[in-house]
Amino acid sequence: MRSSKLATFAIASCLATGTAAFAQTATPPGPPFAFVSVTTVTVKPSAVSDFEEYARKINAAAVKAGVRPNNFYSVGRGGPGFTYVATLRFTKWAELDERPSLPSMLKKAYGDAEGAKIYSAGSASIASASSVVLRVLPGASSPPASLDTPAAHVRVSRIEINQGMGVKFEAYLGKLKAAQDKAGGTPPVIRYATALGPANSYSSAYFFDKFAQWDGAPAIADLLRKHYGEGEAAILEETSRSCIKGLESYVLDYRADLSKP
Repeated sequence: MRSSKLATFAIASCLATGTAAFAQTATPPGPPFAFVSVTTVTVKPSAVSDFEEYARKINAAAVKAGVRPNNFYSVGRGGPGFTYVATLRFTKWAELDERPSLPSMLKKAYGDAEGAKIYSAGSASIASASSVVLRVLPGASSPPASLDTPAAHVRVSRIEINQGMGVKFEAYLGKLKAAQDKAGGTPPVIRYATALGPANSYSSAYFFDKFAQWDGAPAIADLLRKHYGEGEAAILEETSRSCIKGLESYVLDYRADLSKP
């Protein structure tokens, strides 16, 4: 990911109500994984076909190596062109120890000479690449009922918060989740904090199959007022404003043709 472009978010000291206003009563079950590794690649415009073939070979090699293949997405509306995102879910860091490096995985699947050739050609198609690891926030997430079949689209909101506002912002996200769950009409969402990558960064990933699903989604301000009343909603909105330093949103389109060997 071009972290500057993508990527794709204690009230005690400043609000009279204190942190108790944001206490969570119970943490519901979250997604069946704890982390997601996200690699974002911007491809040379003249090499799109080369990169897509490379992505297919990467996942075919993963299957041969007995490790989970990536889910691939292309950046659609709201983001830069010629950009792809590969995601890999995992529960424990030890799972990364079990995963071979990309060059060794390609060599194991295709032989030393052919694997090295594939890696070299694929790397030549890439203009830039970066990666982050995101940590799931179970208490702020309302995941899809099943993740076995990926949604056609993911709307990603990447949020940069001010230094020292993590506890406060995560409490706000929990409150927002409760209001969305109560009202309904908002696509399923998984929220993350960045574990490896830019500090003070959060992401929300909303899963949907049709853009029409957003036509009936209630506005956040209306949700908060309906669920919490005018007074507490005003406090929550001020919390959000005081925490957020920057926000960007874009849509990822799931690429089954690249994800399934």
